[in-house]
Amino acid sequence: MLWTQTSPAERRAIRTWQCYALAIGILGELFLAGDWYGFAAVMTFVSQTLHLSPAEAGFVQGAFAITYCIGMLFWSPFARKWSARKLFAIGLLGTGVFMLAQAAAGSFAELVGARLLIGFFDAAVWVGTMKLIVGWFPAERHGATMGTLLAAFSLAITLDFAVGIPMAVSLGWRAFLVTLGVLTLLVGVIGLLTIKGSPQDLGLAAFRWQAGPEPSHHGGGEVALSQIFRARWIYIGWLAIFGDTFALAATATWVVPAFIQQQGMPVQNAALIGTLMGLSQVVFLLIGGWLSDRMSRVTMIRLGAALSLVSALSFVAATHYPMSWGMLLAIAGASGVAVLSGGAIFSLVSESYGEKLAATAIGYAELGGIVSTFIAPTLMGGVIDVTHSFMAAFMAFFVVEAVILVALLAIAAKRSTAPAAAIAH
Repeated sequence: MLWTQTSPAERRAIRTWQCYALAIGILGELFLAGDWYGFAAVMTFVSQTLHLSPAEAGFVQGAFAITYCIGMLFWSPFARKWSARKLFAIGLLGTGVFMLAQAAAGSFAELVGARLLIGFFDAAVWVGTMKLIVGWFPAERHGATMGTLLAAFSLAITLDFAVGIPMAVSLGWRAFLVTLGVLTLLVGVIGLLTIKGSPQDLGLAAFRWQAGPEPSHHGGGEVALSQIFRARWIYIGWLAIFGDTFALAATATWVVPAFIQQQGMPVQNAALIGTLMGLSQVVFLLIGGWLSDRMSRVTMIRLGAALSLVSALSFVAATHYPMSWGMLLAIAGASGVAVLSGGAIFSLVSESYGEKLAATAIGYAELGGIVSTFIAPTLMGGVIDVTHSFMAAFMAFFVVEAVILVALLAIAAKRSTAPAAAIAH
């Protein structure tokens, strides 16, 4: 059955469940990212309590990515057979349990252990959410929906700083991490009890959004994973996600400490800077998602890589030259341009591989973001330890983004696609 063949009542039901799928997906992303960057928000307080060096603190934040990467490799193949509900719930319930363990950690080793387990289960949340979105939305709307989910990711980082820092000051950092853990468990239970994976779960047999073959050959039978790696779009996605997420991890982890030390920013202003950077990402992700459904997605990816380089350069300047408070706010407020292409990246991958392989391909592409999430805080923390210079650390950020831009310009050959038209569903 095609969308155009459904009755008015069936269309209303589909639209209602689309809204719910996006809403529960947003909740999942809020806690995936909230748990991911909750430590970064309260890193200064944890470091004081457990006597962590900059390199150790950077490693704790980045350690998450080691098992998130392993988890993505582990969970992504299950997206071909398991339901979105199962993956989503397993991920959030496992993550919530180990968030509580992280809150109780009393040493560097215990923090790392908890972060490793959180990362493994958080990967299932991402894969489950991607399968949910691919199941409920046609390819023409993936740019906007993916952009919205990534905006939720950045909103969670914003809330980590806006809520986490004041909560850590008044109640302690452990109370903040416990709160995140409990809420994560709650969303996992809600997902387990309520999620439906696609219109087919509403009784619409063999439902499809439109006629014609998909890139993954939508017909029956199992689709080989090797198909993903035969096309270059997975590698373009990997590089682009690496650059976007490197920028996000670098700024979320080290901008606040840099502004405190290099610009003499009062600690009480840290929440404002973190919040402003997060809101900037939300705005640019929503704009970018909207644009990516209306222009070439490869063009959007190239533009995003160039803007990441500009953002990195602005932070290099902010760690070298004395600046007014207004200028620091402006730099933080513009930092979201680094992730403008987020929606375009994931919609390009989903469009290129079709419904059967889309969630798995997105999971594999996301490995680029996972790797950079480990490399960014760890590399920059190591540079600070060796050079005692925040400017040197942000120069490393700039060099990484420059390499990504050159690589994307070299391999992302022009892809002829007409801008996606806005559609009712």
